[in-house]
Amino acid sequence: MRHLPLFVFLSCSLAACIEAPPELAPLPEGKSGTFLAVATSDFQSGALHTIDLATLAVTKNLLTVDAQPVVRGFGSQMVVLDQSHGSARIYDASKNFVSPIEVTLGDPPMLPAAQANPYDVHIDSERQQAFFSLYGSFGSSAVTGARALAVVDLRTPQAGIRRFIPLPVAAADPDQNPDATRLVGCGGSLYVLLQDLDRGTYLPVGPGRLAVVSLADLRVQIIQLAGENPTALAVLPGCTEAVVGSAGDQLAASLSGRSGIERVDLTAGKSLGLVLTDKALGGNVSTLDALDSNDVFADVQVRTGMRYDNTIWLVNARSGQISQKILGPLKYVPAIKRLNNRLVVLSAGTADAGQLPKGLYMGSADGAPLPTTPIDLGLPPVSADLFSR
Repeated sequence: MRHLPLFVFLSCSLAACIEAPPELAPLPEGKSGTFLAVATSDFQSGALHTIDLATLAVTKNLLTVDAQPVVRGFGSQMVVLDQSHGSARIYDASKNFVSPIEVTLGDPPMLPAAQANPYDVHIDSERQQAFFSLYGSFGSSAVTGARALAVVDLRTPQAGIRRFIPLPVAAADPDQNPDATRLVGCGGSLYVLLQDLDRGTYLPVGPGRLAVVSLADLRVQIIQLAGENPTALAVLPGCTEAVVGSAGDQLAASLSGRSGIERVDLTAGKSLGLVLTDKALGGNVSTLDALDSNDVFADVQVRTGMRYDNTIWLVNARSGQISQKILGPLKYVPAIKRLNNRLVVLSAGTADAGQLPKGLYMGSADGAPLPTTPIDLGLPPVSADLFSR
């Protein structure tokens, strides 16, 4: 299934969850460097914060954002997706985030913007194009393989979607939606993770797939994956290999042996199979990121009754060896990100007994356990990425 925060708030009342942000603080003028942008949300309201990676100084409540936000950085540009309304804002950090470009991600009448549910974005700065994966809102059939990958011309972004790149639908998928999620650009290709779920049940119709889009001519090739319901994608340096995490039937938390962690040979265009299955891991892979060409940081989610425990492990994605625990247990992990020499883990939801609190955890990306005291940003962190200024 999509990496939804469904499990986070099952035991969270509105009184406990809603923490309205205070008045917005101005971004310090003239400060240059590399920053982490963090979107927080309780799914009633959202805010954006920044962390200076040189000093770890935090600027809270820089901007208000959608209650279902996704943030992605591309140099000095920062894109914030509004999943509720099907739109995006493109900010320029060098202009102190004022006067963002508004992009509507609908194509009426076939695709109302509110039913698009944008999942991810990639900017091809060379060709001045932005690619958006459209997941489709719950209960809607507006997104199909013909409209799951949208292209916006950044020279005229206010015009909205310029064209769609058709993505083939799995033969066994009855809803015609390939469930396009993560976008990763590397070399001259854009990699699009396809979950291939039955929208009637949100169960996998078979193993997921990886679409490879040539940025030069927009041709699409498909790599068949081994794992069901892929939830995470890390393309390794050099663009010749990737590591994919998959969650199988994540809602039921069943361990079928048909999901886990797999390596993909991008040059040959084929999966090398599951290195570790969900049974071997003892849970469902919710998200991951790569440390190097061998090791990944993987969030493994375990369900006991109605309780979900998430633990970050260091896993050798070549040998299948599980090295050590990095952090946990946590209620819900929206993202793991390795940022140069730092590792960031986002923890959301109200912690159950024995779980670490919500917040942003940061430490060295060297395979050692992370500090267990988070940076508290008020609302739960749900998305983060780097930008520069």
